[in-house]
Amino acid sequence: MELVSKAVVGADGIVVDTCLHLSAAQAQALYAVGVRVVFRYVPLPGNAVGWDITEGELADLVGAGHTVLLVQHPRRPEENALNAVTGLADAQHSVAYALSIGCDPRAPQPDGKPPRIVLDMEGVLPASNSFAHAEAWVTYVLSQGFAAVVYIGYLSRLTNSNCDALAALGIVDFWCDAGPYSERPAPARGYALKQHVQSTLAGIGVDRSDVLVDCVLYGFARPVSAVPPDNGDPAAVITAPILA
Repeated sequence: MELVSKAVVGADGIVVDTCLHLSAAQAQALYAVGVRVVFRYVPLPGNAVGWDITEGELADLVGAGHTVLLVQHPRRPEENALNAVTGLADAQHSVAYALSIGCDPRAPQPDGKPPRIVLDMEGVLPASNSFAHAEAWVTYVLSQGFAAVVYIGYLSRLTNSNCDALAALGIVDFWCDAGPYSERPAPARGYALKQHVQSTLAGIGVDRSDVLVDCVLYGFARPVSAVPPDNGDPAAVITAPILA
C-alpha cells in the first residue's frame, strides 16, 4: 500500500523552521516572500536559552502575521537515552518556557486549534524507551492545553503502532524529517508536514516543510475550511510506503 499526499505550494503559505533568532525586520521579510508559519526552538531542562525563541521574538513574529510553533531541542545523540521520566521532565520544561514567553494555550491558532509544541524524536540511543518518553511528553503537553506535534527523524525508535497510540491521546500530529519515508514509521493518519534540506529565504537559513493537504495540519497555513487548489504540479506529489 502507499500513502500519497499532495503538498501545498508556496501561495498557500510557506512553513519554515530555523534555529536563528529572527528580528522584527526578518520576520516581515519572511512574510513578504510567502512564509506564514515559523517553527522556533525552546530549551531542554538545564540548557541555556542560547539561540532559543524569546518573548520579544515571539511578539515580532506574531506581529508580522506568522503562526508560531515551538520545538523542543532533542538531546545530543550520545546522551539521548529516553524513558517516561525524561518525557515528563522535558514536557514540563517546554510548557513552562512557552508560558514564560507569552504563548497562551487559550489563544487559538488560525485553524482553531491550540498553539502547538513539538517533540523532536531523533538520534535516540538503542536502550531507550522512546514510546514511554513520547507518551509522557505528549500527555503532559496536552494536559496543559497545548496541542502536540511529534517530529520523526532518524532513529526515533518509534514504531507505527507507537505513533498511532500517540495520535489517540488528543490533538497530536506528525512531522517527517527530510529522510526517506521508507526509513520512518508510518502513522495511520499520515504525516502533516514533510521537511526538506536547508535553504535560504529572504537571506535567512531555514528548513522548509511542505504542508500535506490530506493530513490534519493543512490548517497551519490557512483556514482549515478552505478548499485546496489543484496546483497541477507533479513534483508536489509525495509517495510514502506504508510500513508493516
